[in-house]
Amino acid sequence: MIKSYKFEIKGVARNAQTWTTQGIFQCDLNEAFDTAMRDSFLQLTNGKAVYGQPGKSCQGPYDIISVKIEQVKQ
Repeated sequence: MIKSYKFEIKGVARNAQTWTTQGIFQCDLNEAFDTAMRDSFLQLTNGKAVYGQPGKSCQGPYDIISVKIEQVKQ
């Protein structure tokens, strides 16, 4: 059954640059982790993530510190 989820993923990139990605999506439960990871990677590679040190480059490798996925109640 398709439900709404929100995610927040935090991590560190090269040169100790921290980053956070977040979003809301809809999918089946078994696709939630993959969808969150895909959305997070796209935000990182498109410069849409929130960076701990704005203006400093955010180059890989990307190391994940935490992943949070919650169902959004409707």
